[in-house]
Amino acid sequence: MRQVLLIAQKEIKVALREKLVVSMGAVTLLLLGVALYAGYVSYQQQKEIITKTQTEKRKEWLNQGDKHPHIAAHYGTFVFKSKTVLSLFDFGLDAYTGTSVYLEAHYQHGFMFRPAQDHTSMIRFGELSAALVLQVLVPLLIIFLAFGAFTRERESGTLKLLMSQGISFRILTWGKIVAYGIILAVVLLPFVAGIFILSVSGIRQEVIPDVAFRALLLVLIYSVYLWLFISFSVWISLRSATGRNALLTLLACWMFFAVLMPKTVANLSESFYSLPSMREFRARIQEDKRNGLDGKTPRSVRMARLEKEYLEKYRVDSVQQLPFNFEGVSMQAGEEHGNKVYDHHLGKLRETFHRQNRLSSIASLFNPYLAVQHLSMALSGTDMHTFIHFEEEVEGYRRELVRKMNNDMAENSRYGEFYGYKAQSDLWQEIDDFTYQTPTAPVLLQLYHLEILSLLFWMMSVFVLLNYSNRKMKPLHG
Repeated sequence: MRQVLLIAQKEIKVALREKLVVSMGAVTLLLLGVALYAGYVSYQQQKEIITKTQTEKRKEWLNQGDKHPHIAAHYGTFVFKSKTVLSLFDFGLDAYTGTSVYLEAHYQHGFMFRPAQDHTSMIRFGELSAALVLQVLVPLLIIFLAFGAFTRERESGTLKLLMSQGISFRILTWGKIVAYGIILAVVLLPFVAGIFILSVSGIRQEVIPDVAFRALLLVLIYSVYLWLFISFSVWISLRSATGRNALLTLLACWMFFAVLMPKTVANLSESFYSLPSMREFRARIQEDKRNGLDGKTPRSVRMARLEKEYLEKYRVDSVQQLPFNFEGVSMQAGEEHGNKVYDHHLGKLRETFHRQNRLSSIASLFNPYLAVQHLSMALSGTDMHTFIHFEEEVEGYRRELVRKMNNDMAENSRYGEFYGYKAQSDLWQEIDDFTYQTPTAPVLLQLYHLEILSLLFWMMSVFVLLNYSNRKMKPLHG
């Protein structure tokens, strides 16, 4: 261990003499700071806007005055997607999923105000976030830091001298890995501290129940990811004859893993599992609402069956003789039919999304960049699964609101007198304000087992490569 630390100390001194490495480290830290600050400003601004607007919409709902419950159901309200405090680190899909949705009877509106709509097509390459810097740019720093780990020794002739003093390749390898790890830790320490401070300070206002735990997991995952790049870079340098060959090999690997493969996988997933346009999606829903999922039961048939069912159940001759307003019951039945149709088509749409994501998850077994990208978004609360969970909570809230309006209409109004009954503010107050909390990290990570396996697989592979190469290398080849 003492020899490993001595080698690490020597490598740190050599790296500090390299002005390029020092300057790149400073630039990387600057980019991380800028990205973190920009994310924090965006988070605070959106949080203030959402909080203010949500309070205003809540007041509008409570103070809408006396009116028929079904009119109130159409008057509706807005729900806003609160940003998680960790989204300032990894923006994830927030730019694409929208920030607010209008809730009313009979319709499931889409989320509005997607930031990506205001950007050019360059947003497909990602926004400058701290996660993007760690995933793409820091590995570049590692490459320039470690590509000459062994080739520099070999070209200068110091490798033979070290071996003649009884230093094994194994000690040299791990000494260099420890050195580069320490350098990287020093560069990233201020950023990591900033993330923890911001995360902990936002716990009370957060929709994430386990912010600190997620932050720790993020540090662990990125530590593994960056260690893989350090170890792989040292291994390439060990196996390369010259520094030029090592650098070109590492840059080619970086280009493949961080740029080419992710874009190729995304394009292939869209080609294999294409999505319908929003217009087609909405048109199919409206068609099935009119004619039923089987295409043979229009609304008139469904309402006739419902009316016959209730007349037989209560043994009366007309809906006017029922002990409640049948219009409220029929409206709720229509609402439930619409919900069934919507769930059917949304389920098919989500299945396509899941297949696309599944292909990307399988690809992550061959690319640690994809694995870390998926896990980072999940822990930051900006992934697809978290959004789907939020969408389901919103739809459940909408359905409960409409159900209460229709039930009040059925219980307190008379058949045929639609405008004769007006509910008061006590009914509006029965609808609680919408609140949301994300699933916990352990629950989410169960959906990303392939990504976790990918990191474990790459760790084991790198260990095997290093140990095998260290055993096979001979000092005479230096």
